[in-house]
Amino acid sequence: MNRAPLQNDLLIQGLTKRFAKQKPVMDFMEEHLTGPRVCDLGCGNGIPLRYLAERHPDRMFVGVDHSTDILGRNLAADRDNVLLVKGSLEEPLFAPGTMDTAIFNRSLHEVYSLTGEDGVKRALAAAADALRPGGRVLVYENVIASRRMVRMRFTDPEVSAVFDRFLGDYSIRPITFSRETDDTIVIREDDALEFLTKYRDPDWESEMREAHFIYTRQEWDGVVSSCGLRPYAIRSFDDRQILVTDGVQLGWEIADFKHVLVYELPR
Repeated sequence: MNRAPLQNDLLIQGLTKRFAKQKPVMDFMEEHLTGPRVCDLGCGNGIPLRYLAERHPDRMFVGVDHSTDILGRNLAADRDNVLLVKGSLEEPLFAPGTMDTAIFNRSLHEVYSLTGEDGVKRALAAAADALRPGGRVLVYENVIASRRMVRMRFTDPEVSAVFDRFLGDYSIRPITFSRETDDTIVIREDDALEFLTKYRDPDWESEMREAHFIYTRQEWDGVVSSCGLRPYAIRSFDDRQILVTDGVQLGWEIADFKHVLVYELPR
C-alpha cells in the first residue's frame, strides 16, 4: 500500500541521520547494560533498539510501545533477538524479576506530558518491579540545569509574536516570566528552553502538548529513588545544536542538558 508522499520513509531517514549524532549516548548506555534480558520501554521507530540488538546477538531485547502503527514500522522487527510488544509503559508488562535492564530512551517526558509525575512514577515502578536484584534502569532525557530566572531579548518581532502565541498554546504548565522592556523578558530557564526547542518546529500543535524539560538532576533522582532504585552513573552530552536562537539574544550560557542517568535496583 502506498503511503502519502513517502512521509514515513522520509521521517525514518531523518531520524536515522539524527541517530548518528547520538551514537556516543548509545555507547554509554551500552556500557551499562547488564544481564541477558533487556526491555526498551517506548521503543518507537526502533533505530536505537536495532543498534543494540545487532551489537548484542546474545541478548534478548523486548521493545514496548503503545502504538500498533509505530510497532508495524519498527526497524528492529526483523531481528531474531527482538520481540515487539504493544502496551502501556505505566502498567506492569513483565513478571517480577524477569528483566535485567530497562531502557527509557526519550520516552518518560512523553509519559509526563500525558499523565504527569504520577504517570512517570507508575512507569518507573513497573520497570523496577520487572527487574531482578542488581538490574538497571537507563533513562535518556533532558536534565534542567536550574529553575533560575534568565534574560531573553527578541531581536526579531516575528519571534516575539511566536512567543506570545506560545504563552497561549502551551498546555503543559503556565510559563513563568515577566517583561523588562518591549523586547526583553525574564523567564524561568526550563520555560525558556521549552520555547527555544519548539518555536521553529513545524509540528506546532503536537509540541504544545509535550514537555521536554521536566526535572533537574536532583528531581530526577528523587522521583526515581521513590520507586526503589538508587543512582548508579550519569553522563551529560552536548546536544545544544537542536536549539534555535535566530531572532533571540540569550542572556545566559546554556549548559549541556541531554543526560543518561543510570539507576540500579539494590541486591
